[in-house]
Amino acid sequence: MRRVGIAIVGLLLLSSGNALADGKIKRTELSRTKVPGSATHEVIVARLEIQPGGTVPRHTHHGDEHLIIIKGGPMKTGSGKVIEFAEGMAVYFPEGKIHGGLTAAGDQSVIAYTTHIVEKGKPLNVPAD
Repeated sequence: MRRVGIAIVGLLLLSSGNALADGKIKRTELSRTKVPGSATHEVIVARLEIQPGGTVPRHTHHGDEHLIIIKGGPMKTGSGKVIEFAEGMAVYFPEGKIHGGLTAAGDQSVIAYTTHIVEKGKPLNVPAD
């Protein structure tokens, strides 16, 4: 079950690179700080809300991402499979791991808190094919 959840969240996160463009995904940055002892990386914490019908594009990052689902709900893959994101689910995406490609399939928003440990000055999301 945990592996299925991680795979689903991965798909969801992959899509977040272009997800903001459809108007149904809202990313609110809560904090941005330097990584102690590193001149090249920073930590970005954000709240991610995917409204019903919102699609998170497939994407990756210049660093690691950690995600916790605060308010869960069903997410649909490109092939039509529905995956339930459970409240409290935690997911980790290592640098370069493609994720996303999911659409919120319920009648309420799916909400997550994300923590990225990424290279400074690089785009947060990198679109994937």
